[in-house]
Amino acid sequence: MTIEFSILEKERAVLIKIDGAVDAGQVEQMRQQSVKSVSETGITNFIVDMRGLDSLMDGRTTAIVDLASDFKDLGFTVWSNTAVLMPVNERAREQVDLLHAIEVNRGRGVLSYVETIDEAHSWFEEMARRV
Repeated sequence: MTIEFSILEKERAVLIKIDGAVDAGQVEQMRQQSVKSVSETGITNFIVDMRGLDSLMDGRTTAIVDLASDFKDLGFTVWSNTAVLMPVNERAREQVDLLHAIEVNRGRGVLSYVETIDEAHSWFEEMARRV
């Protein structure tokens, strides 16, 4: 499993690339790094590239629900925009759908599923015009 962060300065976005199988500790670290990135850079647009994700919490539904329910406690800004490139693996895609549905219901910022990084940037521009 790998989770890599990079800052796209020109586009004013944080790119998070996730591959392999992910557990709760890794997701928690990613969330903490995301909050830290916002405080250090002021960037609130995130692109989460999960195309290479194989599984989330080994597919354990109760673990995914618990993980999603903990999202609000992190202090992540509701003013964030997160564009997600969904997993290719169908099982992982279903796990991520569940995670996001619960997070959004718990006050997560705006989330959109996109097909490409360019589509993510277009969506961020659209969201900026709505303000």
